[in-house]
Amino acid sequence: LQEYLQAMCEVIVTCRGTLDKFIGDCVMALWNAPQPLRQHERAAVGAALDMQARLQKVNQGWLAQGLPPLRFRIGINTDRVLVGNFGCEYRINYTVLGDGVNLASRLEAATKPFGT
Repeated sequence: LQEYLQAMCEVIVTCRGTLDKFIGDCVMALWNAPQPLRQHERAAVGAALDMQARLQKVNQGWLAQGLPPLRFRIGINTDRVLVGNFGCEYRINYTVLGDGVNLASRLEAATKPFGT
């Protein structure tokens, strides 16, 4: 799992994304914050394509070692969301909140029936 997460995060950072959090084996990332990014939509889609290509390389290495390949799903949405430090005195996180974030999650989940 560490090798997979490292590979995906390298792609996100290279494509000028901001790593938000890990949710199990899921990587949540965002673009256009904290620094504005022109054509952030294009950067996010480019990252998704690069992540798919990178996973193929990771899987090739695993198959050569007799390990099973990994598959993943992607959900991308662009919307106005709240971004910043949210939490309480016990724990605070820099993250995004809003319907647009929820929709991206639902889009990712909606690809499951397609075998992704």
